[in-house]
Amino acid sequence: MIVTTDINLTECGEQQDIGSVTMNGGDDHQFLLVMSGVRTILRINNRQYYMQPFTFLFHPFEDGGITIEAQDMTAYRYMRLQLSDRYIRRFRDLGMTVRETHTIAQPLAVEEIWKLILPAMQNANPLSELGGRALELLVCLLLEASDGSVTRAAEVPHYDKLTALRHKIYRHPEENWYIQDICDELGISRPYFHKIYLAAFGTTCTQDVIASRIACSKKLLETTDDAISTVSQLSGFETDVYFMRQFKRHVGMTPTAYRRIYRHSALQNPAEGHK
Repeated sequence: MIVTTDINLTECGEQQDIGSVTMNGGDDHQFLLVMSGVRTILRINNRQYYMQPFTFLFHPFEDGGITIEAQDMTAYRYMRLQLSDRYIRRFRDLGMTVRETHTIAQPLAVEEIWKLILPAMQNANPLSELGGRALELLVCLLLEASDGSVTRAAEVPHYDKLTALRHKIYRHPEENWYIQDICDELGISRPYFHKIYLAAFGTTCTQDVIASRIACSKKLLETTDDAISTVSQLSGFETDVYFMRQFKRHVGMTPTAYRRIYRHSALQNPAEGHK
């Protein structure tokens, strides 16, 4: 359990298979947070939700608890949160709606924070304080998608096409993502494309391309012994210099330092290193 002033985390996990997850009990202060990185269909207490890539929803606990059902191979993360009265009022003031999907505006940041929360839940050590700060930051990032900075899907032209594009960017970061080619395919101008992409996801297409390539490069650094130049190329960066500059800007260290620190951490905790 991670305890903070306003947000407590009592249960969390990842699900990638057909089946259900059940959490019993609960009260008016407890909420289920579900985050999905892919297009999937979930049933929560017999209500069906069509989750687009990089979306989340808050669902209040009901009598008897909550059951999440996946009828097909899927991938989602869930958290059982208990919120203070003050934080629930903050939700309402920001216009947060429950039982409704919202866009994750910064998926790369959310991914990194999730990596801090999981071990903090599993170990009673100083990570618990770090986990508490990570939990608060995660909820703050998600709330950005509901404070008016991200328009509802129904109000964004070409939303389905934009969502499919974003999903493809994160699945294939190595491809050449030229904005003008995308605009030509959609039949719209660059300024208009920038406007509706930002409205849909709270970030630009260029920023998503960079974020997807950073995520890809981190995975390669963690799992292979490839040279930095090879990692750069496989991740879709045009030059090694540009790759290293962007990596340090977004991760806070060089690729070499990241690999060294990750390998050291994996040796210290083998279970975490093989997730």
